[in-house]
Amino acid sequence: MKSLRSLTKLAAVLSAILLLVTLVIPASPAHADELTGRTLEKELREMISKDILSGYTDGTYRPTENVSRGQFAAFIARALKLPEANGSFNDVPNTSKLAKDIYRVQKAGLMNGYSGGIFKPDAPITREQVSITMTNVLNYSGMVLQETRINFTDLNEFQSSGSVRSAYYNIRYGIISGIPNKDGSMRFEPKSNTTREQAAAFISRYLKAAAAYEPPDLPEIPDTPEQPTPPEDPIKPEPPAPQPPTVQSDYYLAALENGKLKKQATGYSDYLKAAELFNSSSKYTAMYRGDELIRVRRGMAFGDKLSKAKVKENTIIYFDPEFKKQATYVQHGRELKYLGSTDKFVKVQVGATEGYAKHSEVDLIPIELVTDRDHYTVSQWGTLTHHTYNYVDKKSASYYVQLAPDFLKNNGTYHSPDGVHFYETNGKFVGTFLPYFQFLSARSKTSYTGAELDALIMNVLKEREQKYAGRYTDASKKSKLIGLGSSFKKLEDDYHVNALMILSLAVHEGDYGMSETAQTCNNLFGLYKYDSLTKLCPDKGTFKSPGDSAVALVKDFLNPNYMDPTNALGRAQGAAFGNKTTGFNVNYASDPTWGAKAGAHMYELDKAAGGKDYGRYKQFALTNLEIPTNIRTAPSTNASILFTYKARYNGVYKDTSSGLALGYPLTVISSVKGDDGMTWYEVFSDKAGTGTGYIREDVVTIINN
Repeated sequence: MKSLRSLTKLAAVLSAILLLVTLVIPASPAHADELTGRTLEKELREMISKDILSGYTDGTYRPTENVSRGQFAAFIARALKLPEANGSFNDVPNTSKLAKDIYRVQKAGLMNGYSGGIFKPDAPITREQVSITMTNVLNYSGMVLQETRINFTDLNEFQSSGSVRSAYYNIRYGIISGIPNKDGSMRFEPKSNTTREQAAAFISRYLKAAAAYEPPDLPEIPDTPEQPTPPEDPIKPEPPAPQPPTVQSDYYLAALENGKLKKQATGYSDYLKAAELFNSSSKYTAMYRGDELIRVRRGMAFGDKLSKAKVKENTIIYFDPEFKKQATYVQHGRELKYLGSTDKFVKVQVGATEGYAKHSEVDLIPIELVTDRDHYTVSQWGTLTHHTYNYVDKKSASYYVQLAPDFLKNNGTYHSPDGVHFYETNGKFVGTFLPYFQFLSARSKTSYTGAELDALIMNVLKEREQKYAGRYTDASKKSKLIGLGSSFKKLEDDYHVNALMILSLAVHEGDYGMSETAQTCNNLFGLYKYDSLTKLCPDKGTFKSPGDSAVALVKDFLNPNYMDPTNALGRAQGAAFGNKTTGFNVNYASDPTWGAKAGAHMYELDKAAGGKDYGRYKQFALTNLEIPTNIRTAPSTNASILFTYKARYNGVYKDTSSGLALGYPLTVISSVKGDDGMTWYEVFSDKAGTGTGYIREDVVTIINN
């Protein structure tokens, strides 16, 4: 047996060892000492405590290590608590630890992938890329973008002016700052990789800025002066009128009874109280403010704006719920996809554009009470027909689009808010396609000669005489289109606008040269003819000859306003007919299907002439719009820039895993490998007189026709 003295000595030794272990092993998490003393220690520990930044399996946090795109996406997704989402990047398998966060961020429109369906999750993210992403986060959070400018010494290292502005936005909110030079000036280092501790700091500062955010009092945005007046409707609305004040006890819930909406007897003075009850019970179908229907559980919306004199007017769609920035405008009575509403606004989709409308300019109808609506059918011969409906006039119409794509089945019925993305009646997404002539570049040239176009016009007029007696009596003698084929071909040469496209617009706007405006005013295109004008032939809308109206179309409207990508008024959204998200249709016409109808006329004319133009070009391209996009004179980043597409909203399908993001449309002529080893596409240049240009594969989505 050991002596008491020996046991005492052993206990002393064990106590010393225990003390040593206590001194060596920290009480905080493993490797937390790597954070101690760092300049960004506070932000790092804050992000770790909030489970935004997590450590590695060995217990380290590695603050100075470069953060990858996938990791930064995860930080953002956790910080914003983004909803779950699915995706299909080729390099992000569902088994990846970061997959769910990457797809959440992509779905929210905060970070996008690259061409080829990849995300590059392991690639380091630069300070410039982080700045752009954080600008998207500010937008997502509804924070007004305002600049605080610093004259960085390395401004020339930014990829674009849009990237510079992103830096200024972040500086304004204290999210990202510059790096001091020895002489006291500042640099940004846009191409430097972002470290994990810097990423933690950026997100920490954003969260503080968001918590303290109060919307600034912004000045009223003035209307831009007209120059010249657009063909159909003024592009700018009158200044937004304030919403009428809500009266007490004005909100009523309603339920369906015997095929009609019946308001409940009890009203509520507080919208939020009424909304809480509406959300809590599925028995309520709609909500009223007085006698105005302001919310439905599921349903449709349509334009229903009236002037003080009860004249039908266009409904304005805005990008923001405060109605400060106009997105587009829509004809009275036409369908809008209903996305939800509050007491302040109605959220809708027109084309692929998601925006906001005033309650005073739209009406709602529950889906249970919808008796007719816009839809598509496919005939037994495979022809795609678009059926349109006016909810106010209760009138239907239809037109042939072209041959239907294979994924649309004969005798099927489909819905499409933009004429590109198609859904079955049960809401199941079935596919996308771009109607050929609707998205063909207006800078392309028709295969037909002037003489062939003249013969086509005469044949089409004679056919209409035979098929539609009365309306087109003596059309082959009276039409204002007769003999203009050669003139249209000359305009194609002089102004670089497709002659068959000009003819299609004359057919569409001037009813084959037989409309009253065409016959009386020599105005084939409805130029300067507003819906509100009562005078048949306004001074500007009266021409000495029909050919003069064609010259005015291309010289005064299309080229300077709707095709020139450098147009300061922002009307040029791509040189194709397009729809309400891209192309002429965004700003040229209130009819949301104007571009589709014009393209359909071009299809029918080409078919009647022998079908030489349809499918002539095998690929279209849609630009990616997260940053400005350059079109160059040659397939090289060293080549001169022809023009730059401005970054802009490109629709609800910005997440390309769910559809086509509708950027600026281009027609591909050929492809070639550039000096950088990447594929460059030769495309028709939107800028008149510049022929063709080149765009690189990583900034476009290619669609095979």
